Amino acid sequence: MPIVTEYPSGTPVWADLQTADPAAAASFYRSLFGWDVPDADPAHGGYAVASLSSTPVAAIGPFPPGMERPVWTVYFAVADIDASAAAATATGGAVLLPPGEIMPGVRLAIVADPAGAVHGLWQRDQDSPWLRDEPGAVDWLELVAPDYESTFPFYEDVLGVAVSEMRVNDEPYGLLDVGPANVAGATTAAPGVQAHWLVYFGVADLDAAVQRLTGLGGSILEAPVAAAGVGRWAIVTDAQGAGFGLLEPEAR
Repeated sequence: MPIVTEYPSGTPVWADLQTADPAAAASFYRSLFGWDVPDADPAHGGYAVASLSSTPVAAIGPFPPGMERPVWTVYFAVADIDASAAAATATGGAVLLPPGEIMPGVRLAIVADPAGAVHGLWQRDQDSPWLRDEPGAVDWLELVAPDYESTFPFYEDVLGVAVSEMRVNDEPYGLLDVGPANVAGATTAAPGVQAHWLVYFGVADLDAAVQRLTGLGGSILEAPVAAAGVGRWAIVTDAQGAGFGLLEPEAR
C-alpha cells in the first residue's frame, strides 16, 4: 500500500474538495470509493478528512467566500512558501490567497499560473501520511491548459520542478519532474476549456466505477479512453458538478 510520508519541494502533497453541500459530497464519495468520512470539524474550517484503511486520502469542505462552483484543489509542497508566492507573481501568475497558517505548523497559499490554473502551495514543519496510487486514492495530477508549455517557467520557478515530455497515443504530453520522479502531467485543453488542475483517482475497474458514479448522480464529461503504458481513464463529475478523473492503471 503506497503511503507517502516525505514530500520534496515540488511534489503533490494533498487534494481537497470545496463544495456547496459537503455532507452530500461525503455520502457520494463514500459510496463511490469506500471512503471513511467523519463529520466535518469546525476547528478545521468545516473540513472532514476522508481515509481508506485508516490513512488520509483527501478532504471535503465548504465553499470559501466568493466561490460558487465546486472544485477539487491540488496542493504542492514548497520549502519556502513566501518565496514561492513571490515567484508566482514574478512569473506572470497571481496569488489568490496569501500565505497563512491554517493550523499549527502548516502554511498554505492559493495561486494561479499564467494560464489561470488554480492550485495550492503547502509548507509544513512535519510531514504526515497520504495514501496514493491505490483504488480510491489519488493516482495522478494533470494540468489542463490551452498552451501548457507556456506555463512551464512558472512551475520551474514556483515549485522548483524540472520539465520533460513523453508521448501518449502519439500526442505530446508534458511532465513535471522532481529528481527522477514524474510527479504530475500536462496536456492541451480542448477548445473553450479553461485552464485547470485535474485530480485522477485510481479504480480497479473503470467500467464498474463509471456505472457506480452515474448511479450516484455523477456525470461523464469524457468517455473512457485508453493508452498503452498508461491504462484506461474517463473524465467525470460528482453529483454536484465537481470534475475529476477515474484512472484504471495498466497492469504492471
